[in-house]
Amino acid sequence: MEHRIADIQNKTVIVAPLDWGLGHATRCIPIIKALLQNKNTCIIATSGRSLELLKQEFPSCIHEEIPSYGITYSKSAFGLFFKLLLQIPKSLIAKNKESKVADDLVKKYSVDYIISDNRFGMHSKLCTSIFITHQIRIRLPLIIRWLEYPFFLVNKQMISKFDECWIPDYPGTKNLSGILSHSWKVPHSYYIGPLTGRESTECITTFDVIAILSGPEPQRTIFENKLRYILPQLPYKSCLVRGVLGTKNYSAQVGNCTIQTFATNSEINKLLCGSKLIISRAGYSSIMDYEKLGIKAILVPTPGQSEQEYLGRYLQHKPNYWCISQTKLTKKLPEIIKEILGK
Repeated sequence: MEHRIADIQNKTVIVAPLDWGLGHATRCIPIIKALLQNKNTCIIATSGRSLELLKQEFPSCIHEEIPSYGITYSKSAFGLFFKLLLQIPKSLIAKNKESKVADDLVKKYSVDYIISDNRFGMHSKLCTSIFITHQIRIRLPLIIRWLEYPFFLVNKQMISKFDECWIPDYPGTKNLSGILSHSWKVPHSYYIGPLTGRESTECITTFDVIAILSGPEPQRTIFENKLRYILPQLPYKSCLVRGVLGTKNYSAQVGNCTIQTFATNSEINKLLCGSKLIISRAGYSSIMDYEKLGIKAILVPTPGQSEQEYLGRYLQHKPNYWCISQTKLTKKLPEIIKEILGK
């Protein structure tokens, strides 16, 4: 990352992460920090929880709320992709509106650069525009996998409107994203290494197991209910962070498991560094965090999200990663934890 940002100094830069979950926002944290170190003025442009998180992390930056894509999700794994597919027209309308928002912000602040994390509309001909993604190749469900190359051509065409594409992964076989960013190419693309705002710190081991919940409803709640049933019964000191919004952070002890409403970004960092094992979704931003911290992780892909299902299967062949489908949690999770922790 440093070699791409090194030349951006004393400029005005918009950083615009997608607001689907917090992963896109958290992986922009090291980018914003590097830009500020280079004496740039940063304008953070996003919406929802992503905007709130980055306001907390960078209160002195300028913050602009821009429209959300407003995507909704299906309860069933089978229906998720097709529901997302039906919402493509809504996404395209949002993308077109976003292009006008980008031009307006560039004019308002005399912007030199836009760095967009997966917001396809956040580019402008009035400045240098950079796109961040690890999904050059969109993983599709098996039944329509033959459409992956046509989807790639559309993806390539949209990314090509940007001056550069930054891929947050390693080049070569050490990579974390597999075929998602190492099979087909887009122009002016650069591997910048994994992006994570996590910092490795010396911590006393507080928990054997930490489960951090995230992602869209209703799958987040389904995941939570399964872990609420399993973890309190196990002979391990565990903590389940529900990852829901709340004015107060309630905490309860159920068996061997501490259950709390949410954790701040800094609190999650301490929890990760002070645990032996993490259980979470197979989101790419989370994976980059675990890689930097060297944490053992059990990945539970969100049902119906083909990208997470691919990443879970791909990474389970590497050290420190295990993958379980959500449907097999009750049967498989206790024995895999025992295998890892040796108790």
